[in-house]
Amino acid sequence: MACIKLTCIFLLLGTTVRAQTFAEWFNQKSTQKKYLYQQIAALQVYSSYLQKGYHIARNVLGSISGYIGNEYGLHSSYYAHLKTVNAPVKNNPQVNDILRWQQDILTLANQLKGQKGLNGNEAVYVSKVCDALLSDCDARLNDLQIILADQKTEMSDEERIRQIARLHRAMQDNYRVSAGFQAQLQLYVRNKQQEIQDVTTLNRLYANR
Repeated sequence: MACIKLTCIFLLLGTTVRAQTFAEWFNQKSTQKKYLYQQIAALQVYSSYLQKGYHIARNVLGSISGYIGNEYGLHSSYYAHLKTVNAPVKNNPQVNDILRWQQDILTLANQLKGQKGLNGNEAVYVSKVCDALLSDCDARLNDLQIILADQKTEMSDEERIRQIARLHRAMQDNYRVSAGFQAQLQLYVRNKQQEIQDVTTLNRLYANR
């Protein structure tokens, strides 16, 4: 009887142990499955967010790309406009003044270089003054040509008009200098000739005594 009881106890204990081991195993599998399901669900949510993020990024990048493209087009158009000379600039009356003064200065320079009554040193000095004056005029005309030419420089109409006004003042000064220099030179020559005549007259007076 004792042996039978002992055997029953062992069988019950074995059954209990196996039952507990199976329950623990089943619970562990259930827990692992639960974790696995949670991970799958989290991955699905993450994937949804990721897809939304890609969609937003594409839209943003597309918007940025379009904005950059539009900005580039606007800038290109703006700079192309800056390189184009419009009618208000080309028809500026100061341009005609500059060209007219240039012609007058050329005429005055030729007259100055052909001035009679000068000795060698005086003629060289006058020639150097005229060359310096004409060189400055050439520089001003070169600037004017650039301002009035398409695709030469990037300026707005207002900037071009301001530069034309600057050249207008400079060329007007050159004309005044050349005209004033001619007047002084002619006065100098007349005075010089008068002095020569006075000396000649005095010499004749003293020679007749």
